[in-house]
Amino acid sequence: MKRIGIRRIAVFTVLAALAAATGVVSGCGPTPWRTDDGRIVTGKLDFQKEPVTGRVYHLYIPTSYNPRRQYPLVVTAQGTFPFDQAAGQRDRWIEVAERYGLIVCSADFDSATGWLGVPEDRPAPELVRDDEATMAIIRELKSRYSINPDAIMISGWSGGGYPAHYIGLNHPDVFRCIVGRTANFKEHLVSDDVARRARHMHIYVFFGEGDLPGFDQMNRDANFWYTVRGFRNFVIRQLPGGHNPNQVEAARYFLNIVSHWPAVHVEASQTDGVAPLTVRFRALVRDPDSPDGRVDSVLWNLGDNTVSAKAEVTHTYSQPGVYNVFLTVVDLDGHHEYAQTWIRVR
Repeated sequence: MKRIGIRRIAVFTVLAALAAATGVVSGCGPTPWRTDDGRIVTGKLDFQKEPVTGRVYHLYIPTSYNPRRQYPLVVTAQGTFPFDQAAGQRDRWIEVAERYGLIVCSADFDSATGWLGVPEDRPAPELVRDDEATMAIIRELKSRYSINPDAIMISGWSGGGYPAHYIGLNHPDVFRCIVGRTANFKEHLVSDDVARRARHMHIYVFFGEGDLPGFDQMNRDANFWYTVRGFRNFVIRQLPGGHNPNQVEAARYFLNIVSHWPAVHVEASQTDGVAPLTVRFRALVRDPDSPDGRVDSVLWNLGDNTVSAKAEVTHTYSQPGVYNVFLTVVDLDGHHEYAQTWIRVR
């Protein structure tokens, strides 16, 4: 055991020395995100620092960036150190970002490690810190860049699966999908209540035929966990190869959703009030493949055994309680997209 410990210390010492020699240290200054005359800087932006949480992150802005159009955003979590780190994770996405026009953000995630301890009764503190930092970073990015709010993905490779699943599930109003790329997963990452509020999301996990030991089972565990909790747009695949981060596979899945699936939201006239409470609901649908807004079907489950197939519906809740309103929209190509909200009646 002592020999292993010494060897590990030696590896970390060498890596730290290499990082210092190449400038990959936390003390390096940030790349300016815009020029003195106000133009957006494109390409690699290193060591950005979110001012509220102090979290460092690395960006890639496609060289074709045009502030007059909206861009998909990929938030990506690195694998376990020393096998991966935030700037290197960003760099893996550069070719894909240029090809498809993606903004890529890779923060220094504390919880992106296969050695993360995940308690059964509470979130790991590293996950909580990463969650807070990620949301602050996204707010900063939205203030600087033109980002499509219906096209934000969080993804993680290997140990980065922990923050990807945790943060994505806790913010289904922000992220369109979660992609685990041969990634770690544990069933106690979030509570069943958090899962229920996120079950309308798109989730994709994949692993390699020759993956590292344990990753096939972790992804099958994810399959069971998501399926049991009612995630209808969950996909799992076994791909050729090994422990491959496969950014192209993740990007194609993400952009297929953004380009061909309807983005669906629930508009409610009110979500809290005293019984009897009358609420007017409207299905907000933006389908890239149907500019005129036509869809095949709309179905509301209003949470009290009442259903409706109209795009707009008015309903009165006569009894106190918390009602889960679940909306299903099927487009002309047969894609099923979901959205939900909650009505609290006192």
